[in-house]
Amino acid sequence: MSWNNELLLPIVIKIFQGFVFILIGMLLYKLLTLRKEKETMNVKKQAFTDQLTGKGNRYLLNSVMDSLIRKKKKFALCFMDLDGFKQINDTMGHDAGDELLVALANKFSEKLPKNATAYRLGGDEFAIVLKDVKTTEDITTILDNLKKDLTAPIPIENANVPLEYSLGVAIFPEDADSRQELIMYADNAMYYIKEHGKNSYYFHNKTLKAKLDNKTKMELDLKRAYANNEFGVYLQPRINVTDTSKICFEALLYWNHKTLGKLPSSYFINQADDMALIINLDQYVLNLVCDKIVEFKEKGFKNIQMAVNISNKHATRDIFIDKICEIISSHNLDKGDIQIELSNPLETSKMETYRHMFERLKEIGVEIIINNLELKYESLEVLNSLPIDELKISSNYIVEDSKFKKEVFIDIIKLAHDLKYKVIVGRIDDDTKLVKTINSGADKIQGDFLFKKMEQELAEDVLNNYGTYRLRIDDIILNSQKAYKNNM
Repeated sequence: MSWNNELLLPIVIKIFQGFVFILIGMLLYKLLTLRKEKETMNVKKQAFTDQLTGKGNRYLLNSVMDSLIRKKKKFALCFMDLDGFKQINDTMGHDAGDELLVALANKFSEKLPKNATAYRLGGDEFAIVLKDVKTTEDITTILDNLKKDLTAPIPIENANVPLEYSLGVAIFPEDADSRQELIMYADNAMYYIKEHGKNSYYFHNKTLKAKLDNKTKMELDLKRAYANNEFGVYLQPRINVTDTSKICFEALLYWNHKTLGKLPSSYFINQADDMALIINLDQYVLNLVCDKIVEFKEKGFKNIQMAVNISNKHATRDIFIDKICEIISSHNLDKGDIQIELSNPLETSKMETYRHMFERLKEIGVEIIINNLELKYESLEVLNSLPIDELKISSNYIVEDSKFKKEVFIDIIKLAHDLKYKVIVGRIDDDTKLVKTINSGADKIQGDFLFKKMEQELAEDVLNNYGTYRLRIDDIILNSQKAYKNNM
């Protein structure tokens, strides 16, 4: 049997066309698959990439760390935070801040060795993973070289911006064997160096861990102490040099610790401030002081004023200011009965917030005292624009053998008077400081040489016998002025 060519040709053509269609289909499928894979890779890349700097983000960092931990590969995790970045954003704008972050990321790409990879975690926070490190010296060599590479200022918007940072280091597996603990320890080490010098790096170690454990214990103890009402208030008289008929008491918080006794606020106040317990403590002291003023007035004592320390880390919040105003207004106090003393340095970037806060307090008759004055032009500019009544400075400026510090002390008081503020000088603990303070022009004086801090009950004894105390204080002031003239 023979095939007819005319019949065979169409069959061959159809078969060929079938193969072509199949091939085209396979090619289209392959192209679609590749396109989908590329899109998936792009999505995945975007998910693991910081859009501003192009560096890996926190998710990629976690993935890399998990992989290294599974393989039991030794590595160092470095957490890095820029010092002063907020000020750059506030003064130069967020675009300048972004430009600085991009410049830093580029420096990482150029300067870090091959075994080091940088990641941006968000804001001004970066992380660096150092792989294939055998000793601490390997790590310090890389970090020392990085520090040298980052010393040159970065040109941004016609300005040379210095690049300063705090960096904390934790090592796997020496410091921890889990990602979560490594991150926590590197972060804690970073904040430790930020509080103790900045612009450097610090390794997590057993000493730091012990401090952190103590910090955790302190937080638990403070919460328990507040719940058990273990806090109390001393009162210390503050004398008005020009009119000793007026007396002011400063309320000083203490912790009546069950085993350590009465602890001054310096022992725990920073910790309370960090954990926001200070809000409750500030309200507690203010309530107690307002009650005390009402009690003294009902007993016939006049010309009394009380000062309460408030943490301005939290006091600028409207809800907290509302509470302060509510407490003071509910006691129907007279104008000037209460003074609010801000215990932390003012932040120049919050000028409008402070003005809003002070104006509200002024409306209900509260006087404002600024403590911890920072002698910078920006600080003085802020002070001059805010409704402040008094500045408080320490007698530590007075040094027996230092003419310079003596002149600075006098100039500070003169400057305050030029700005229409009264000046309180505290920590007067001997007659030398007292003489120099009074004759430098201070308006009010306070310290253990005059009156030691006392329990609230003893404050009433001072008021009952204040006539006698006043004569003694007048004599001290007069004698100090005579002594000053004799030494001129």
